[in-house]
Amino acid sequence: MKKIGFIGLGKMGSPMARNLYQAGHEVMVYNRTPERALSLQEQGIQVAQSIEEVVKGKDVVITMLSNDEALKEILIADDGVLDFIEEPTLLVDMSTVSPETSIMIAEMAKEMGITMLDAPVSGSVNAAEGGNLLVLVGGESQAYENLKDIFSVLGKESYYFGLNGAGSRAKLVINLMLGMTMQGICESLILAEKFGLDRPQIIDMMQQSALASPFLGFKRHSLITENFPAAFALKHMHKDFGLILEEARKNGAVLPATSAAYQTHKSAINHDMGNQDMAVIFAELLQQSGKS
Repeated sequence: MKKIGFIGLGKMGSPMARNLYQAGHEVMVYNRTPERALSLQEQGIQVAQSIEEVVKGKDVVITMLSNDEALKEILIADDGVLDFIEEPTLLVDMSTVSPETSIMIAEMAKEMGITMLDAPVSGSVNAAEGGNLLVLVGGESQAYENLKDIFSVLGKESYYFGLNGAGSRAKLVINLMLGMTMQGICESLILAEKFGLDRPQIIDMMQQSALASPFLGFKRHSLITENFPAAFALKHMHKDFGLILEEARKNGAVLPATSAAYQTHKSAINHDMGNQDMAVIFAELLQQSGKS
């Protein structure tokens, strides 16, 4: 069993930290907003009062944060993780951030003798709670091998893609597919609405077709009821589309449909839908189509 410092207790981070604790690891957590740690503390998990406390003496330090800016603030700002972490502690970032940020921080850590993996996860809150995430890893292969026991607690499968930045790139690939799948489902339903077809029956048809997927089943209730509690908030998908398009620009990838979907998400953000589930893009398209 390992001593783990876990930083970032949002909707994904909290169940991930809990699963590691329940698997027998010695877990200490830290969050910039202390109130988010209270439920874990009540379950017996140690809560650190500072970054220094959550980092010192650990085998592994895991970060699970919302974006590049939050990650940089926790890791490389004054009194951040890199000010306190010491060899042989391994650093694992499981946030969805740009590959450039992952590589930059990994290089800074390497200069200090610290090995860092970028290991973002694919899956929603339900997958995090059930330990059914996909873990997508970039960094030193031996570090990946050493941490497979941790990844096996958090996810049903882990994939090693190569050097630092490769895990972050793989996450953008899968999230492009995620966002475009949601966009495609919603646009199909918009057309069905305009045709006057029964929405539940259309979804039943989709679920019996060659295009059926568990994802559609997860979103079925929200799409029928137009109630969108966040499993994966639209603001995060919007952020990821921005990262995807920036990386596409840098690498010469032409993604016209993704560019169009990004604009729809931007409009939904402007209509204060960002904190709702990504399926709320259906409500945005209904509004644009005069059906709301």
